[in-house]
Amino acid sequence: MKIFEYGKKNYPYLETYDAGAMFIGSYVLKLFLQIALVLLLAMTDVPDSFTSTMGGICLITSLNELAFMLTPLAYGKIRGRNLLFDMGFETKFSPWVALLCVPLTVAVICFGSPLANAFVKLVDLIGYRTENVTSVVVDSGSDLALTLVFVALIPAVAEEYLFRGNIARGLSKNGYFFAIFVSSALFALMHGNPLQLVHQFILGVACAVLYFATRSLVPSIMLHFLNNATALVLGYMESSGKPIELSAGLWAVVCIAGLIATVLLLWAIVVLSKKYREKNPRKEVLSDDAAVAYAGKKYAVPAMQRTFFELHRSDEEIFADNAEAADIRAKLDSATTEAEQLVVRADINEKSRKTKMKDKKALIYSFILTLAVWIISFIINVV
Repeated sequence: MKIFEYGKKNYPYLETYDAGAMFIGSYVLKLFLQIALVLLLAMTDVPDSFTSTMGGICLITSLNELAFMLTPLAYGKIRGRNLLFDMGFETKFSPWVALLCVPLTVAVICFGSPLANAFVKLVDLIGYRTENVTSVVVDSGSDLALTLVFVALIPAVAEEYLFRGNIARGLSKNGYFFAIFVSSALFALMHGNPLQLVHQFILGVACAVLYFATRSLVPSIMLHFLNNATALVLGYMESSGKPIELSAGLWAVVCIAGLIATVLLLWAIVVLSKKYREKNPRKEVLSDDAAVAYAGKKYAVPAMQRTFFELHRSDEEIFADNAEAADIRAKLDSATTEAEQLVVRADINEKSRKTKMKDKKALIYSFILTLAVWIISFIINVV
């Protein structure tokens, strides 16, 4: 994690390896807390069925979200910096974006639910016992109110803070499309069961686009909460004898309509964010040296990459980019001979190579960890 002083404050400049470290730390802490809970219940008179009750589900959810909130704070503390700085909670955005989160929620559910149901049927065919996966069943108004807080609101805040505010933000140094899809894949795998895998990936993509377009966590938290709340309300309606039953053909129509609506709404949010940015321009401007440096970082080629860069990059990050580029320029200018310049360039390239290697290792270890847990879970549910 690089540190730059901006406005008398130390600004934490997250890298890809920081994102990987925070994901691994939060995932391991989540597993540790779950195992500790199981052992604690085993040593008491609490029945095994407790984890399937509303109280058990709320407790497990709270422990998971506690891991997601504590890990970035602990990581920043270890590195001596406050990761809440410039996180995005305080960033202003177009109020129209907040209004569009409501139809976007409907579009994402219409797009993701049919695909998720199809995927669940597929894993059923290969022997995965999805009935063993604990799911939230809401059958009373009091349970609905409880889950709206513990299963909808708290996860929305904690998971957006970790996955968009820290992980996607750190991954964006390798390109915004890369950050959107990799952070969404980790977000989906983190949930640990096939019932949520497909839909959570789609939700993650939409939330990441919202975050990068507005540089605020508020819209992505809104979308995440509305998605969770809608799922709970639909589950409550189904338990009340009002299930939604559609034919396969109608599900396909709903899925296609949801996909089109999702793309159009996200595009509208990007356009609104661009107009809002034009009315509220930044104070900092990217230097020529920093712009040249980005030519090799996947930012300068696709138009959408450039759009996300212009929307998401804060004054603090642009200042850090300029400072880093100025430091490299100063080192090159200080080399008076060709031999000295070769030594300086070799040193710069070596530091870049080491950073890239740290990035790759962090991501590889992240996916190995989650896939190992998935394989163990699969074996347990099939055998």
